Amino acid sequence: MVLERKIYLKKLDVTEALKQYKEKLYEKGFFIPKTEILPTIEALGRVLAKPVYANRSVPIYNSAAMDGIFVQSQDTVGATKTNPKTLSKGQFKFVNTGNLLEPPFDAVIMIENIHIIDDDHVQIFEPVPPFHNIRLVGEDLCEKDMIFTRYHRLKAYDLSLLLAAGVFEVEVIKKMKLIIIPTGNEIVPPEDAIYEGLIPETNSTLIANYLKELDVTVEVHKIVEDKYESILSILSQVCLSYDMVLINAGSSAGSFDYSYHVLNNLGEVVAHGLNIRPGKPTILAIVDGKPVVGLPGYPGSCFVVLEEIVKPIILEKYRTMPSNETFVEAISTRRLFSSISEDEVIRVNLSKVKDRYVFVPLKRGAATMESLAKMDGTIVIPKGIEVLDEGQKIFVKTCKSIEEVDRNILFIGSNDPLISILADLIKEKDFRLNLSITNVGSMGGLMAIAKSYAHIGGIHLLDLDSGEYNLPYLKKYLKDFVLVKFIKRNQGLIVQKSNPKRIRDLTDLTRKDVRFVNRQKASGTRILLDYHLSKLGIDGSQINGYDDEEFTHINLSLKIKKGLADVGLGVASAAQIMDLDFIPLFWEEYDLLILPQFTQDSRFELIMNLILSEDFRNNALTWQGYDFSNVGKIIRGDDFDPSGCNNSE
Repeated sequence: MVLERKIYLKKLDVTEALKQYKEKLYEKGFFIPKTEILPTIEALGRVLAKPVYANRSVPIYNSAAMDGIFVQSQDTVGATKTNPKTLSKGQFKFVNTGNLLEPPFDAVIMIENIHIIDDDHVQIFEPVPPFHNIRLVGEDLCEKDMIFTRYHRLKAYDLSLLLAAGVFEVEVIKKMKLIIIPTGNEIVPPEDAIYEGLIPETNSTLIANYLKELDVTVEVHKIVEDKYESILSILSQVCLSYDMVLINAGSSAGSFDYSYHVLNNLGEVVAHGLNIRPGKPTILAIVDGKPVVGLPGYPGSCFVVLEEIVKPIILEKYRTMPSNETFVEAISTRRLFSSISEDEVIRVNLSKVKDRYVFVPLKRGAATMESLAKMDGTIVIPKGIEVLDEGQKIFVKTCKSIEEVDRNILFIGSNDPLISILADLIKEKDFRLNLSITNVGSMGGLMAIAKSYAHIGGIHLLDLDSGEYNLPYLKKYLKDFVLVKFIKRNQGLIVQKSNPKRIRDLTDLTRKDVRFVNRQKASGTRILLDYHLSKLGIDGSQINGYDDEEFTHINLSLKIKKGLADVGLGVASAAQIMDLDFIPLFWEEYDLLILPQFTQDSRFELIMNLILSEDFRNNALTWQGYDFSNVGKIIRGDDFDPSGCNNSE
C-alpha cells in the first residue's frame, strides 16, 4: 500500500512544539500522577508523591560526640591551664564516641584535653558548658519534621535518612512503562548476517539505554515491516498497555513512511516536522491519551529528539528537573571558619538573587545526613584558609541543573512550621520551583534582605520601646522594603505533658527546680522573652538554662519532650506537634519581608496566591495558635508613617 506523501506543511520550533504537546497531554490527563507504596529500601531513584515526615528523631538519644570522659559541667567550673582541676572517681567516666549520655553527666571533654593521673583521677584544664561535645537528640532531625516535599527524587543518602527517621514505606509516582517499535523493511537484528541493502537495527539499544537512565521501564518490540496495516495493528494494541510509545523510523515524508498516516487515523498529530537539524522528521501524536513519538531513523537525529522532546515529557511526568553538574561562582551569605590544615567540603543551598548567585551553608558535620539530601551543591575551602568572609565569592559545584537552581526561592529568617507547608504547596503548584528554607532568626532574615542575600525573610521583631512589631526595625535598617503581613501566632511556655512542675508564667523561670531552654540570640523569640523579662525585672542570669539555645521551635520542644529541659518559650504549633502542654502568653506578628525586586517576579505572585488560598488555610488550621486576619496585606517602605499609623493598615 502506497499512500500520498505527507510533506511538512508547517514545521514548528522545538520550544513551541513541546509547549503545544505538553498542553494537549495535560488536557488528556496524561500528567496526572499514578502512585504506589514501596518499602523505603526499594525506593532509590523514585519520586515522592506526597510530603514525608519524620516518625522519630535523628539521633534518638543523647550521645558522646567523641572519645573522652563524661563530666558534670558544674564540676569543671574554675579549671584553667595554670590551675588545673582534679576530678575523682564518680565525677567522670571514660567514654567512646557514640556512648549513651548517662545522668548526672551532661558534657564530654576530649581525651586529648585531659591528663590521666590514674584510673580514679584525671586533671582538666578548662571548664565546659552543658552539652559540650554531646550529640543531642534531634540534632539532625526532629520527629514530625517534614523531611521532603512531594516530587523529591530519592537518592542513596535520602533512604538512609528516611530509615533513620523511622519511615519504612513511601508513596511514589509509578514508573513509566514505555515501548520502542522499530520499523523498516531494510533493518535486521544486529547479530544477523548483514548484506547489501540491509541495516543493523541499533537505534533501539540507544533509545532503551537512554531511557533507563531516566528510570523508565522499557520494552523493545520486534521489528515491524513498513506496511500501513502492520503498523496500525501493532499501535492499536500497545497504546492501551504502555504509558508512552516510540516509533523509530517511518516518520519522514517518503512514500513508504506510514507512521504519520497511522497516527492521524488512530489519534491526533500535534506536530509533524521540527525546525531543528538533525531531528527535523519527527512526529508528535496522542493516541488513547498517551504520547506517541515518531523518531527519525538516523541515530544523530534520534538522539536530539530524545533530548529535546522525550526526556522533558518523562521528567514532567515524574515532576522532576534535569540534573547536570556544573560550577557557578557565588557569594557566601555567612562568614565560615575552616581548618587550616585540610580541605573542607561544605554542602550548600544555591540560589540566584537579583543578578548574582548566593549560597547558604547547610549543616556541617560528618554525621549529618539531612544536608546531603537538601544540598544544591558543594564548595571546597582549601587548606591554609581559615576564614571565608561573608560576601566573598567562591565556586559552587552544583548537583542540579542551572535551570533548577535559577528557580530556587531562598527563604532566610525566623522559623515557623507553616513555612514548610508553604514550601510543599509551592511544589504542588509548580514542581519546577523549590522554597529553600534556612532558619537563622528574625534579625538574620532582616539582614539577608538588606544585603540582597535572599528573596524572602521571615521576621517577628518586637521593638522594645514602642511594643510594635517589625516596622520600626525595617525603618531603621532598610531604605526600601516590602512587608507582607502573614500571620499572628501565639507564643507561650511549652512545658512537659500535664505540666508536672506546675509552671504558670515567666516568674516561674527563676525557680531552682525549673530548667529552661532558650532560643538563639537575635531570634525574634529571644527578643520577645528579653522584653518581657525586663518588664518583670528578671535578669537572664537568674534563669537556669538561659544560655542553653536552640535554633527552631521544634528542636526546643523536642528537648523538653526528652526531659532535657522543663520549659521554653515557643509557638503553640510546636507544642502541638510534640504533644506537649502550652501556656499561652503573647500574640505576635510573624511577617514576610520581601526583596523589593522579587515583587516583580511571577514566583512572588504564586506565593501571594497561595498564602491567600483555602489550601494554605486548611493546612495551617490543623495547627493551633494562628490568626489569619491580616494575611496578604502589603506595606511598602514609602507608605511608612513614623507616627505609628500606616495607610496600608
